[in-house]
Amino acid sequence: MKLFLIVIYILFITIEIGKTVTINIIAFTQNGGNLLYSPMVNDFNKYSIDNNLNIKLKLNLFSELNSTIITTDYESTLDSLFQRKSNKYDLIFFDNIYIKRFGPYLLNLKNVLPKDHIDMYMEGVAKQTCMYNDKLVGLPMTIDCTLLYYNQEYLDKYNKELPKTWDDLIETGQYILNEEKKLNNTDFVPYNGLFSELEIGICSIYEFIYSFRNSVESSFPNIRSQEAVNALEKMKEIKEKLNLDTIYKQDEGFTISKIFDKNYLFLKFWIIPYFVQVSRITYLPGVKEGISGSTIGGHNLGISIYSDPKHRNATIEALKFLTSKNMQRKYIALNDYFSPIPSLYEEDEVCSVVNCTFYKGFQLIARPILQSNDYITYSTRFKNYIYDFLYRNKTSYEVLKNIDDITRYYYLSLNNEDTVMGLILFISAIIIIIFMLGSLLFIFINKFKIYFSFLSNDFWIIYIIGLVLIYRFYIN
Repeated sequence: MKLFLIVIYILFITIEIGKTVTINIIAFTQNGGNLLYSPMVNDFNKYSIDNNLNIKLKLNLFSELNSTIITTDYESTLDSLFQRKSNKYDLIFFDNIYIKRFGPYLLNLKNVLPKDHIDMYMEGVAKQTCMYNDKLVGLPMTIDCTLLYYNQEYLDKYNKELPKTWDDLIETGQYILNEEKKLNNTDFVPYNGLFSELEIGICSIYEFIYSFRNSVESSFPNIRSQEAVNALEKMKEIKEKLNLDTIYKQDEGFTISKIFDKNYLFLKFWIIPYFVQVSRITYLPGVKEGISGSTIGGHNLGISIYSDPKHRNATIEALKFLTSKNMQRKYIALNDYFSPIPSLYEEDEVCSVVNCTFYKGFQLIARPILQSNDYITYSTRFKNYIYDFLYRNKTSYEVLKNIDDITRYYYLSLNNEDTVMGLILFISAIIIIIFMLGSLLFIFINKFKIYFSFLSNDFWIIYIIGLVLIYRFYIN
């Protein structure tokens, strides 16, 4: 009898194990896979066992060394999977700059997640970085953003205060730079800029223009506006007055080295927990006190539309857990990462550990991720046009018009605000049409009738009107 019960028990366990659903997640190691995602996955698997969910999460981390599907990069790997309609991975981590690239292949979370779960994210950056064609195709896991690292020792040494505006930064930077030169401190960096050829370059440009809006509530300035012109002129002024011709072009590696050697005054860089804990930080300045700007970086988590429909409920359950407030509190907010759930910074538990007021004060702006289907090409052209002004000889008006032209569809108008060409063509067309219609008079003049007698008058009228319509269509 005992043997029979043991056999039944083993069969029962085997059947239960067989019912376990495995949900596959794909992430890139540089997205924080080992550091953040692995502990979250482990927590879910423990939670699943404790609650008999029969769901197992498997985290598949790709790196430049182990990616065998595509040898170029992680995003190309995702492209390949989506194009083949692969159901190998259910949950997808992806950089938020590729929202338009991957949006068509991701499930609309509005249809599968509870409203209160979505709302706690929509209060933050999700509305800027997770929406595609009015669909919520992912939820942000962390916020990367830029801020200003400053060296209090140099400020104290020269009795200077933190800059509240870009003009303040220029004045303080110029003064301390000149004083340090007198002491033969030739490696001193007053400011870095991070206007490099890498992705950080477009971040620096975009947030700088954003910091020139008229008020905190104002949207990103029109690229042809005076605010954008003023931003570019100030960008160049900082470079020239602080002697940053070479430093301005340096990338993040240079900035990290300066943080470690501490021979700097101000450095713009990403918010990184380790550096935040060992450095002094504040918001980036703006055109006037109280206005700032910081680029949004980070990664979203979405559900592939090609994931196995039989596993859909299990996939949704896993997504809800990974993006829950508890996970965000435990692994993000309490560890000095920037959480995309604003309400966490109202909690006593979090605010007793981190400076909630500081996190709530960021003025965040997404990169132009929805301007084009090909963000990389668009942002590269955007950046290069700005650098034509910053490092070469183009004017701010020229380069801003070139940027506007990247996505503008042109048509000719009678309004001569931009060009008189529309008015000239309109007048020319009217004159030509008058001549064409006026030519019909010849068929009614006796001495010319002989030259038009091979066709009837009705046919000539139809013929000329047809030519007018064709000409009008061509002009349009």
